[in-house]
Amino acid sequence: MYNVVIIDDEPWSREVVKALGQWEQHGLEVIGEAEDGNQGLALIRQRQPHICVTDMRMPGTEGVELLRVMNQEFPSLKIVVMSGYDDFVYLKQAIRSKAVEYLLKPINPDELNEALAASVRELNKAEAALSPSIPAAVLFSDRLLLARYMELRETIYAALLELNATNVRSGFERLAGELYGNGEQVDHVGIPAKIGNDYLLMLEQFAAGQGIVLETLLTEDVRSIAMADWQAVREAAVCMSGLFEQTIETLQQQRMNRNRLDLATVIAYIDGHYQEAISLESLAQHFYISKEHLSRMFKNYTQENMTDYITRKRMEKARILLVKQGLSIKHVAQLTGYDDVAYFYRVFKKHYGITPGEVRKDG
Repeated sequence: MYNVVIIDDEPWSREVVKALGQWEQHGLEVIGEAEDGNQGLALIRQRQPHICVTDMRMPGTEGVELLRVMNQEFPSLKIVVMSGYDDFVYLKQAIRSKAVEYLLKPINPDELNEALAASVRELNKAEAALSPSIPAAVLFSDRLLLARYMELRETIYAALLELNATNVRSGFERLAGELYGNGEQVDHVGIPAKIGNDYLLMLEQFAAGQGIVLETLLTEDVRSIAMADWQAVREAAVCMSGLFEQTIETLQQQRMNRNRLDLATVIAYIDGHYQEAISLESLAQHFYISKEHLSRMFKNYTQENMTDYITRKRMEKARILLVKQGLSIKHVAQLTGYDDVAYFYRVFKKHYGITPGEVRKDG
């Protein structure tokens, strides 16, 4: 059983997370909640949870700083980030802080539970992945060299968990440089291939922990790589470094794409609710995003202001109702989201240049 804490300044938001999470199914237990970053850090320091589900914008310690501190003090803590803002700065910090997932509000139950499942998989596999696929003693008879190999292996694995391509590259460069200097011990037949396959298995285990088959992330044929006959540790290290970096880049891009607000969903919602009292403000609240960000994204996507789009949809429907249904102007106004008939009249005339009555008369 793994323990979870939830940090969010909105009580109803914490309740939503608790209601949507399939805690028992994942072998999880929520052991505490906090309403701001300062309380959250105190709670984590006191209870030492395995997983933290946290909002980004809160009173006290702000989200970016909160993630930085958690990553520094609790490197093994699995973090699931929530935010109502599709903000690159937040996403970048989430990636740097090895967050398992970055979820945009409103929280999707499937995405939340997949993030929880991924956290559990990473926790379950972390210890196993730190054990080499082949006995390290078989590779190295020198105990100092063996200890160095294991140290570098842990460093590279930690960088992989953080999706830190720079540290991965640095780790493999050190692996090649430090072990290559002992060429008489490790650059003989079969040893470079064994080292390469050890890291390939690590990468496959990591991908499985993300719920992904490694072959779907890479352009190279993983099986052909596994059969490669490397003649030197440096060859294996260069190849593995490239695969690790490609995997990290692909995962980062997938996360960014998955967490972008789907504007088609917003438009579909407007098209289905234009007869209600919807506005930029109400839509921003519905999709848990700032109205400024929603307005900017909508304009970029449609080349039309959201308010203008809502008005246009209402006017198009109003004209159809007036001409084809023969309804009263008052009834048409109500069916298109206007309780004030006089206001509807003014908007209609401004939009079409003629009054509702003239449209009906002209047919």
